[in-house]
Amino acid sequence: MRLRRKFAALGLTAAATAGLVLGTAPQSQASASLTCPDSETYCMVFYYNSGTAGSRTVFVGFDHYSLNGYTFLGSGAGKGQAVKNNAASAANLAPYNLVIYYNSNLAGACDAIPAFKSTDNGPGGRLQKTYNNNASFGYGRYDGDCYKF
Repeated sequence: MRLRRKFAALGLTAAATAGLVLGTAPQSQASASLTCPDSETYCMVFYYNSGTAGSRTVFVGFDHYSLNGYTFLGSGAGKGQAVKNNAASAANLAPYNLVIYYNSNLAGACDAIPAFKSTDNGPGGRLQKTYNNNASFGYGRYDGDCYKF
């Protein structure tokens, strides 16, 4: 009887663990640094100050569902501060439209920055609907109600 309970308990634990693993939606493939590698297609920059100034953090990767845990890495005003809900401006260095969201999980008010063209320094600037209220971002998203740069 004890052996049967141990196997039952193990079975429930294994099933619960499998449910957690299988039921967890993949988050993003984004990472943060100070540079945008030449080999990276998806690349954007958050800045602590308006006018693409102050400390910055470069994100590479397609989507990022939450900016929790990331800090501004570059020198200047804001270095070490949280990126989430502290960015005043941003730049898109990818050849795809970028949408920055007010809430985590790509939701809420948004700012849409057009695709990068080799003739500019990366479109973007002072955030409007997500100024100091930025929680996630994604590429190629619907931007119908977003502020458009």
